[in-house]
Amino acid sequence: MQKSSFDQIASFFHPLIVSMIKKLHIYKDYDEYYQIALIGLWRAYQKFDESKGSFSAYAYTTVRGTILSHLKGTILYEERETPAEQNLLSLNEDPALPVPLESEIIKQHIEHLTGREKIYVIEHLLEGYSYKDIAYKYGVSTGAVKN
Repeated sequence: MQKSSFDQIASFFHPLIVSMIKKLHIYKDYDEYYQIALIGLWRAYQKFDESKGSFSAYAYTTVRGTILSHLKGTILYEERETPAEQNLLSLNEDPALPVPLESEIIKQHIEHLTGREKIYVIEHLLEGYSYKDIAYKYGVSTGAVKN
């Protein structure tokens, strides 16, 4: 049996590659995954042994495996890299500092409260103290602070 050139093989398996990319729901980086599929097809073309079965089945398995392997690597990369960037951003934020707009809104809504009630609200909502800590600090019950 005469061996075909890789260009002929690639054009023959073009529908298979396109179909496989669609079945795997790859919608981003289509050209990249098409090239990866061609690399898988090239590997199958180079390593195929006629005594072990049909080329079509071997090519299908090899191309699919190559695409899935790349997808897995891409997913692992995104999982490892993206959260690190988010963590760096969150490290730069100081959660103890109130957002100016937030503190202004709270201060507008507590104008009608007594002086002590205002202190409780500000210390709890803006400064992050627990009800228990505020109660201990001012020598009152936790219920009084909550009310």
